[in-house]
Amino acid sequence: MSKLRISLSALFMLILVSMFGAIASAEETAAPFTPTSTNPAPGIHSADVDNFGNKATHRTHGNFQNNTNACANCHSTHNGEDEMLLMKSGEYELCMSCHDGTMGFYDVTKSSGAGTFDDSHLNSSMHNVDSGVKIGSAPGALVNTSTEVLECSSCHNPHGSANDRLLNETVLGKAYAYNVKGSKGSSHGPSFTKTTAIPTGQLAIKLILKEDPAYAELNSQTGTGFKVYKSMGPDGARDRMNYSNFCSVCHDDYLASRAAGKTSKTGYTHTTNSHKGGRNCASCHYAHGTDITTLQDSSGRKIADLQKSPENGGLGFTEEKAIDYMKNISTKSALKKFTNMSVCFSCHAGEGESLGGPDAAGKNAAGAPDTPLYMFTAPDGSQPGWDGVTNWRTSTYDPAFSAELQEVIEHYDSKYGN
Repeated sequence: MSKLRISLSALFMLILVSMFGAIASAEETAAPFTPTSTNPAPGIHSADVDNFGNKATHRTHGNFQNNTNACANCHSTHNGEDEMLLMKSGEYELCMSCHDGTMGFYDVTKSSGAGTFDDSHLNSSMHNVDSGVKIGSAPGALVNTSTEVLECSSCHNPHGSANDRLLNETVLGKAYAYNVKGSKGSSHGPSFTKTTAIPTGQLAIKLILKEDPAYAELNSQTGTGFKVYKSMGPDGARDRMNYSNFCSVCHDDYLASRAAGKTSKTGYTHTTNSHKGGRNCASCHYAHGTDITTLQDSSGRKIADLQKSPENGGLGFTEEKAIDYMKNISTKSALKKFTNMSVCFSCHAGEGESLGGPDAAGKNAAGAPDTPLYMFTAPDGSQPGWDGVTNWRTSTYDPAFSAELQEVIEHYDSKYGN
């Protein structure tokens, strides 16, 4: 009987092992997820015919149609985790249930145009949307005394926005957006000032969005609706100024011009309310956060670029050497795009006239300032920086600035060629 029991136990264990082995084998051989227009990502289901019979215009956040299924991606009708019927127990948990890489794209823990939400690397700093921090404790907060907790929705509207990237049309209940008007400025381009307020519901912050080539197959299936884009930052003069206005609702004491004198709390501050490269919040800081993988030097190189071979545009650094070179040695990395204070050198490297700033006494040992702020910022402030591709010589500009633009191009080409 004892031997029989042992045999039965062994048989039972063998069956269990076989079952788990079969399950593991099935998981290993399971077909990879294939996105479709109605199921663009795991767990995301969307109708793909809109009110007018057009295909693939639906979006998960906003542009809801009369046959929408988008609500079910975030809310549970009868089994919600809170009074807002969210499918997760908190806002951060809900957002990250998709944006932690689960979908395969828009992973906010990876490097993007907004930086990263990842504290596992050296030099990390970020908008801590899962920490319970009060908005009124923001650096540079003076008028802002809000006791609201900083969350994803402090900046983004999950139900849609007229602005790109779902950026809120009001912040803390305040409107911040204005139209701008250009006037003849220095040889560095015209000067823009704000004019009329932009009503909520109208585009105020347009970003430079380019379809991400890594998701070309998905983008080809989703028509004009759901798309995976890469963001290069705010586009024209109005967008850059409104971007800074957006940030300044919380960081209000930082919205100022150096020439305006001392601000009420922080003393003199670098100009943050100008359309020009290097003079708005997005020129120096990421919106989400930074770490050693997103920081760059004044020539726009990141540690991944430094490790490339010289024939591929790199320096052949080892990872260790690249990190030693790039690491931020200041106390805080402060969501910076550039390591340490190299952002200063990007504009003030001795040849940075196109940005209108005073030259530094020292020169850039690497030669001419081949920087994203200088090389790819249009003289009239209306074209994008940061993408390293846009040729502003062949872009279309306001005719009123055409003569001035030609003058700046000639000035630029006499120094650096074309």
